[in-house]
Amino acid sequence: MENLFEKGCLIQLSVRKWGGIKKIDKNWLAQMIESSEWMNATKKLVDPESLKPICKVGNTARTYLNRISLPFPLQGMVFIPKEMISRVDAKLTEFKEEFDQAVTAFVDDYDSLRETAMIYLGELFNEVDYPVNIWDKFSFAWRFIILDIPNGNSGILSPEVYEREKEKFIQTMDEARELAIVTLREEFAFMVERITERFTEDSNGKPKIFKNTTVDSFYEYFETFKERNIFKDDQLAQLVERAQAILGNVSADQIRSSQDIKDTIRAGMVGIEEAMAKALNRPRRKIVMD
Repeated sequence: MENLFEKGCLIQLSVRKWGGIKKIDKNWLAQMIESSEWMNATKKLVDPESLKPICKVGNTARTYLNRISLPFPLQGMVFIPKEMISRVDAKLTEFKEEFDQAVTAFVDDYDSLRETAMIYLGELFNEVDYPVNIWDKFSFAWRFIILDIPNGNSGILSPEVYEREKEKFIQTMDEARELAIVTLREEFAFMVERITERFTEDSNGKPKIFKNTTVDSFYEYFETFKERNIFKDDQLAQLVERAQAILGNVSADQIRSSQDIKDTIRAGMVGIEEAMAKALNRPRRKIVMD
């Protein structure tokens, strides 16, 4: 059995935020609305805009982690190749600093936000809804985890339980391997399909707008592909190398301004898309070329 944890480890990111909402008391609701048993209502304890900077950092951190990691068949965890662990740890440290700064700004405005809520909520305002130590309602943390087959010699597990857990561990490793390979292929196929789709015309017969992200996503993928390709998918590696050669280091602006560059990239990427369709065993999308 190939031990995945010789190639890297799992990471679990935990971002906790105060929601700033509260269910309206049913007794109060019953006094206001006759059929209140058919309704569930909530009230906003603070202006939702005040919490958005905190939420944005948390969402951005999760997006980053999902983009540079590999999936793992355990909820809430992703796999990080060992060559990337220090880099990921440093990046998450930066996100934590941003998160703490956003929380600090919110806490500084907390009293003012509560006073504003008192005006707008009126009878619905309740001091008890507001935590005294609001800082404790926020946290940004992560940990690195390595799994292993349970120790059958510990005396804790019976032979039957040990064999069952060993088999589950092996199945998890096999599933993680398959997920990693499929994910890298699907990510690449999506980018190739998106760039070839940009070379088609819209419903009015006009060329579609070539966006910066269409090209930038390739360069981000190229940057981490070798490290993420931990199971040595040679077929995909060859296609990624072809895409790198086709794109060179051109920008979206250069593609938009040069028909020769556009034609070269279009022809090359259509060929890669055909190869990816075969690799993923799915129907080839029809591309109309001039």
